[in-house]
Amino acid sequence: MMVPLLSVIVVTLAAGTVLTFLAGARARWVALATTVVFLAEVGFLFLGYPGWPGYTSPFVPGFADSESYSWISISWMHINYTVGVDGISLVLILLTAILQLATVIYSWTETKRPAAYFGLVLLTCFGCFGVFIALDVLLFFLFWEAVLVPMFFLVGYWGGPQRRYAALKFFIYTHVASIVMLVGLLALVFYSHAPSFDFAAIAASTNGLSSVVQSFLFLALFFGFGVKFPIVPFHTWLPDAHVEAPTGGSVLLAGLLLKLGGYGMIRWAVELLPNGFHTMQPLLYVVAFLSIIWGSVLSLSQRDLKRMIAYSSINHMGIVLLAIAVDSSLGLMAAVLLMFAHGIVSALLFMTAGSVHHTFGTRDIPAIGGITPTTPALSTFIMVGSLASLGLPALISFPAEFAALLATWNAIAYWVFIPLTILVVTAGFYLWMMQRMLFGTPKGVPLAAHDVPWNEGAGMGILVAFTVLFGILPGLLVNVIMSSPIRGFPGT
Repeated sequence: MMVPLLSVIVVTLAAGTVLTFLAGARARWVALATTVVFLAEVGFLFLGYPGWPGYTSPFVPGFADSESYSWISISWMHINYTVGVDGISLVLILLTAILQLATVIYSWTETKRPAAYFGLVLLTCFGCFGVFIALDVLLFFLFWEAVLVPMFFLVGYWGGPQRRYAALKFFIYTHVASIVMLVGLLALVFYSHAPSFDFAAIAASTNGLSSVVQSFLFLALFFGFGVKFPIVPFHTWLPDAHVEAPTGGSVLLAGLLLKLGGYGMIRWAVELLPNGFHTMQPLLYVVAFLSIIWGSVLSLSQRDLKRMIAYSSINHMGIVLLAIAVDSSLGLMAAVLLMFAHGIVSALLFMTAGSVHHTFGTRDIPAIGGITPTTPALSTFIMVGSLASLGLPALISFPAEFAALLATWNAIAYWVFIPLTILVVTAGFYLWMMQRMLFGTPKGVPLAAHDVPWNEGAGMGILVAFTVLFGILPGLLVNVIMSSPIRGFPGT
């Protein structure tokens, strides 16, 4: 009998989260134990895909480790607990496990209500894992909303001086978008006359929808997922949330929550509404180019290190949207690989920003300089994260961005020079930041300043290791991603 591995992982995370909330002073140890078990389970899941044909789901063809159990069944509504993974979701689940481990270790010395803090970190990752495995509309929405609550409290309680404003703005923006997304998903079910809320049932029923209906439904889902992405002009919640969030909150926000928008768009909008996607393709191009340009230009004008990294995230997620919009197997692969790469690199950069603030008492870039002799390890982490973010070869972002640009060239030819030019601008503001902060005459360095403590160094070291590993061997992820049977993308 096959072990229901996904449900086992769900139980592991749920039990670990509850125990962490109840563990008091030992919460960090419970969180670490849960995280290590979660990473081992995900490793087992990852290494077993797609080599075991017995994992092919009888309920959702092409998904591995599938399970489906009846949950709510009445005459007009059939909702199931249906879960499964393919290459796309599996890569993002691996990202979830890596960032959970790095965040728990980096935040090891958290003293402000540690049980609640570590419990909320685990609850956020639990919700993200659920989003990536859910193959039922209601189940997907419940996990989607489960992510919103812990992040609201992480920002609102452990954040900076304007934490309440930032938390409320984050909650309003994302919750309104979630309502629109839910309405779009429910309308998709009812208009397609699908026999249940399952992904497979909906996918088999959407062919009969007209292009007009598909276009309106796609717009609703695009807005719902796009705000979480985030896309211009609905991006303004992101910099405020990042600046006020604690470092662990910023790591999960940039590394995981933004990926929910990209994943949801691929899984529930592009896959299920191919005609609507093709009709709205010009809109996606316009929004992608605006996000790429606007995020990069605003990054150039920032003095606060966290705010600069936050705006650069908008720029990178614009490239992800562009890769999705080109409608090709190469573009899809590039989008997923870039989401994984951005998750690792942005998490590393936000950790370095947190360590800079802990060590020097400020994140104002012009206020400090020449810190390398005092903090060589921190300076190394800053340099690796910055070089990875600007797309240096042999680091993780390079193969993802190269594939995205190549897919763009194949689809729309010379328009590729827009993101290509902006990548030069991205290199400019990261090089400017490194030149100001890392080199030259020391400035704003307290006499008591010292290099990063062991826990912060270990958390960042984990992310550096994966940045180099998948930068040199991107095929470890590419082969998994390309095994996903995505409808609507030629060649897959």
